Amino acid sequence: MRFAEIEGYVRHRVATGSSGDFLFPSPTGGVWTNTNFRARSRWTQTTQSAGLAGTTIYDLRHTAASLLIAAGADVKAVQVILGHATATMTMDLYGHLFSEAPWLAMERMPTIPMTANRPAIGPAPDDPPAMGV
Repeated sequence: MRFAEIEGYVRHRVATGSSGDFLFPSPTGGVWTNTNFRARSRWTQTTQSAGLAGTTIYDLRHTAASLLIAAGADVKAVQVILGHATATMTMDLYGHLFSEAPWLAMERMPTIPMTANRPAIGPAPDDPPAMGV
């Protein structure tokens, strides 16, 4: 299938399907398992012919997660997309990819202008007030 065909299929499924329907259902309308998907999709032959022998479905999932993180996606968004139970699980698996995220976030913060008319703090007085007893 070419990209345009896949895009057309996805657009049609999204437009006509119900919420919660599988985007790529098995022939029986259910969930693809690793075993039935690999056999029916000719995964091994397809990846070999594309020069990607040995590529797994998990590799595609990991690549998608990595691209989301590199694009600046929030950890909660990545959690939801991957279907992880918690953001902690996502961070345990992909946290190393977020290492630059805090720095990028700080770079994106707007500069807080300092007011030109701030009162200056003067020198300390010669005779500080006595402490009350």
